[in-house]
Amino acid sequence: MDSLDRAINLVSRWKADRNKQRADVVTRLESVIKDCEAAGKVWQDFLDRPGAPGAFGSLVIAAGPDRARQLHEINLRAKALIAEVCRLAGPAAGRFVALEDEDVIEMAYRQLRAGENVADAARSALQNLQARTDYLKELIKRAQTAGVPSAGKRPAKKTSKKTVKKKAAARPAKKKTAPRKK
Repeated sequence: MDSLDRAINLVSRWKADRNKQRADVVTRLESVIKDCEAAGKVWQDFLDRPGAPGAFGSLVIAAGPDRARQLHEINLRAKALIAEVCRLAGPAAGRFVALEDEDVIEMAYRQLRAGENVADAARSALQNLQARTDYLKELIKRAQTAGVPSAGKRPAKKTSKKTVKKKAAARPAKKKTAPRKK
């Protein structure tokens, strides 16, 4: 998600005249949140109706091929949306999307860790999805508030060379003192 963070940093520097592009970015981030929620429903369904325990601790066998495929498809959609957000933000963020190795959605294609059962893995996936959703909501706030001047702050006044010269001429000259003799 590093590329997404870079993209939002770029979007946050946009001026207020790019509100349409900013809205496009926010719309795509909201779609990623919907994908996280859809994946959460799949994992919750797995908790409500678990499958058979997997051979050699395989989570995909316990989750079943249909759920694993659903999660995979949701993840592909979410990754495409994140890539689109990065491309909208500009080439500085878009070129790092291909380097992104982290899945947006918790996948079922993994082995269970030592001492972990399938219910623990599903709960962990739900917690990770909730954390990502919260992170995406924070990114949306950053993208929406960018470019908007904060209340109470005025933009700095620009001074011209003439103004600087006039101020310098208006100041009294310092008196020079002779060095003391020892």
